[in-house]
Amino acid sequence: MSKPIIGISANEFLNTTDDTEPVLSYAATTFVKAIESAGGIPLILPIVSANMAQSYINMIDKLILTGGQNVLPSYYGQEQTIDSDNYHSQRDDFELALIQEAIKQQKPIFGVCRGMQLFNVAMGGTLHQSIPNHWQTTISHTPVHSIYLQEENPLATVYGRQPMVNSFHRQALDQLASGLQVIGQAEDGTIEATMMTDRAHFLGVQWHPELLYSTRTEEKALFDYLVNEF
Repeated sequence: MSKPIIGISANEFLNTTDDTEPVLSYAATTFVKAIESAGGIPLILPIVSANMAQSYINMIDKLILTGGQNVLPSYYGQEQTIDSDNYHSQRDDFELALIQEAIKQQKPIFGVCRGMQLFNVAMGGTLHQSIPNHWQTTISHTPVHSIYLQEENPLATVYGRQPMVNSFHRQALDQLASGLQVIGQAEDGTIEATMMTDRAHFLGVQWHPELLYSTRTEEKALFDYLVNEF
């Protein structure tokens, strides 16, 4: 039996201190290690033109949409209401194309933080452009708040009903896309986990399991599920 190939959407980093340095494509190494350890083949997908999406989805069995910049508000019908330049329109275009092609080819999608937000937008939902108290100041592999998971879903099987998670987001889901189900929330009502089974095969989390992978058995179990069962 061949190993499943897991596509990991990449981000870009520009060294702003030296304009002679190139833009770098990257993804967190913990995604790579977690997928490999679970028996999959990790494949990082750099940001390219949207017309390459079909070729990339042809190559993979499952797609992970990673965290990063804010989603441009124009994609969900709003004007920008916050003072921020943390956007990447080419990344939005490319990953929206990846989502549509993965749905077309009936390949599972796992969204992390921005990835869950972008999927909601792709399916017709909106975002809160700014929320307070969800960007932790402690180290990334330290969980800082609890969430409540609904019964009878893959995340509850892995984590139990009230796990602790980390928190690195300043935006969150607002209006939910049709068919997208909330399966986890924080105490303040912030949506922390979603899934979809009818219009697409999707699972999303607002926290960053890749940053907890090296220290927690729950995250190892999550990536094992994503690679082998999802």
